[in-house]
Amino acid sequence: MPEKSGEEQLTPFSVVQMRAREGKVKWLALSIALFMAFVEILYVMNFYTTFARFLQAIGLKGAGLWIMMHLSISSRSILGLVMASITAIGFLIFPVRRPPMAASDEELLEYKKKYVDHIPLYDYLLAAIAFIVFLYQAYLGAYVEAHEGELPAGTETPALVAAIIGTILAFELTRRAVGPWLAAVVAFFLGYYFYFWKTQSMLNWYNLGVKWSKDMFYSTYGLFNIPFQVMAAYVFAFLFFGTFLEMIGIGEYITTLMLGLFGSKPGGPAKVAIVSSGFMGMLSGSSVANVFTTGTFTIPLMKKAGFPPEVAGAVEASASTGGQIMPPIMGAAAFIMASFLGRPYGEIVIAAFIPATIYFMSLYYFVDLEAKRLGLRGLSKEELPDVRKLYGKLYLLSPVILITLLLVLKLPPQHSVVASLSLALISAAWALGYDKLFNTAYTLALIIIGAIAYAAGMNLRAAVYFTGMFFLLLSLLLVFTKNYKNFGTVIIKSIEQAVRNSVPVFMAAALAGIVQGSLTLTGLSTFLGDKLISVAHNNIYILMILIGLLSILVGMGVPTTANYVITSLIGAAAIATAAKVMLGIPWPAALLAAHMFVFYYGILADLTPPVALAAFAGATVARADFWKTAVNATRFGFTKYVLPFVFVVNPAMLVLPVLEGHMTWLDFAWSLITITAVIVTASAGFAGYMGGRIESKYWRIILAIIGILAVTGDWYLVLTAYIAVIATYIYNKRKA
Repeated sequence: MPEKSGEEQLTPFSVVQMRAREGKVKWLALSIALFMAFVEILYVMNFYTTFARFLQAIGLKGAGLWIMMHLSISSRSILGLVMASITAIGFLIFPVRRPPMAASDEELLEYKKKYVDHIPLYDYLLAAIAFIVFLYQAYLGAYVEAHEGELPAGTETPALVAAIIGTILAFELTRRAVGPWLAAVVAFFLGYYFYFWKTQSMLNWYNLGVKWSKDMFYSTYGLFNIPFQVMAAYVFAFLFFGTFLEMIGIGEYITTLMLGLFGSKPGGPAKVAIVSSGFMGMLSGSSVANVFTTGTFTIPLMKKAGFPPEVAGAVEASASTGGQIMPPIMGAAAFIMASFLGRPYGEIVIAAFIPATIYFMSLYYFVDLEAKRLGLRGLSKEELPDVRKLYGKLYLLSPVILITLLLVLKLPPQHSVVASLSLALISAAWALGYDKLFNTAYTLALIIIGAIAYAAGMNLRAAVYFTGMFFLLLSLLLVFTKNYKNFGTVIIKSIEQAVRNSVPVFMAAALAGIVQGSLTLTGLSTFLGDKLISVAHNNIYILMILIGLLSILVGMGVPTTANYVITSLIGAAAIATAAKVMLGIPWPAALLAAHMFVFYYGILADLTPPVALAAFAGATVARADFWKTAVNATRFGFTKYVLPFVFVVNPAMLVLPVLEGHMTWLDFAWSLITITAVIVTASAGFAGYMGGRIESKYWRIILAIIGILAVTGDWYLVLTAYIAVIATYIYNKRKA
């Protein structure tokens, strides 16, 4: 593997990651992480039931029955245990103050010395209090679940106190891990909840507080609403899967392979950034994290190839935001979307694949035009890795291929990720260069465990799940061996890092659950949706523009997960209704397209000034001006702004409506013809190149407008777009 270009930088992202990595607190954080992993594996993923059934299947019925009787706990208690773990480790790893995104190296070093190297006593106390409070929530939550939402008699006051403390701590940890704006937005909706029920029910403040604690803390309408349940059920497993693949070097391998394949083309390093970020986005699902990982390698290469710093940072930011829309491991909001729509996550993967592919192809095409306009070359042969040597490790990509296949076949997400993790463990063993005897024995162990499970009478799905889980637990024992301790350590470090990565995602989901509860319990979501339709005067394009602007505006302060929850509850049904009534689109297709629309626009906040966190990260790594980087990122990523309009007007692009019989393959073909016209024409205008440099800025503006108007799918406008771009190409070729 080639070394990264340029010197390693201390970034706002990496400096926070260093906290609780040394000394006694390191072992405390690891212990909490392993406890959470234990809860996730045993209870959230329901392995104790699967193991009990396996024991019964091989004749140990008594042992299986004992496990079922003595290890079973309520689902509400399980969520409380997960939250206890998340909050406890969260206060240890996130300091009270976050580093400024634009901090200099000297400022980051000073920040590290003050907030990272030393953990104050109050953070230990907050971690302990949070753990105890949410254990209490787990205890009372089980009773509330069993008694139709009622607290045990005489516990109302301590339950209310615990709910107040727990909620305050949840807000504080979210402020640290995610930022202050999400906490402020959630506080607004929570305030409306109190206002609504105070005026509607005329309860005194104490009784209203007890009602709030039952609604928002001990039930599944608030902190433990659908978003948090989805995080616990699915997202943690995917985070662990992605983290493990990164730990074994798959990210570096992908980037190096893409460098060998695309580095020699005009503007090659930028194309490497696009393709490698697309692949890495499959694993991380985080825009900013993607910029700070792949960007530290690709951005210096782009600058070396001749791209201005603000363009290099913008290309990486545009590519990295695509990671959240690229299957199989999309942003966490995609899992919530599956739950909201009542569809298997595999169907969301199918629906997302074509639009995501189109986005990355359009970005690649745009960069190609930009490179030709700037007259940039690719890298020389001496600067490129030997691709033939890299082909020998293509098997490292097999876990990603397998998980995609299993999800498309509609295997449950947790089963798909466990099966793919087994393959990842085998791939890692061979890639890390252990002796062939161990690797062969290790591979055979997986096969033997699977054969025993299947022979014991478990169905194929259960056998695959049991085999993967048992094999993972068996692999953890390698940490106690002499020769293969490092392999076991990689697995444990992956678990710890996955838990660390879970904190901002889980806390954003928990507070988004409060918003969801406030919107649904007060009827505010329906009211706001009707208001938006009224303001748009029943014009679907105006309605989409309004909801798109709302998504970007909300996303400037809150992460994608919370943004999606808020805007989907307010705007998705409104768009779906408008598409059904005004365009005649069948409801299932319209609803799917509407949810994908707000999902896309929620992500765009990472790209759109004035906040544009991904562009800020790109500018930080590239040492470029933020505003120039953000404007360029918006220009490069323009397809993500127009693509949602196309698949709302013609949901056949999402494929599922065609497979389900709501639309035809002819509709699908027209959607591709439409978006191609949009991309080719608008790209020519934005990039200023089509067969040669486009000198007239007015003609560039006209091309961009014609391309964007073609999103309506009107065949006159689509035809006009093709004629305009073909005429521009012929004119420039003749002029040249």
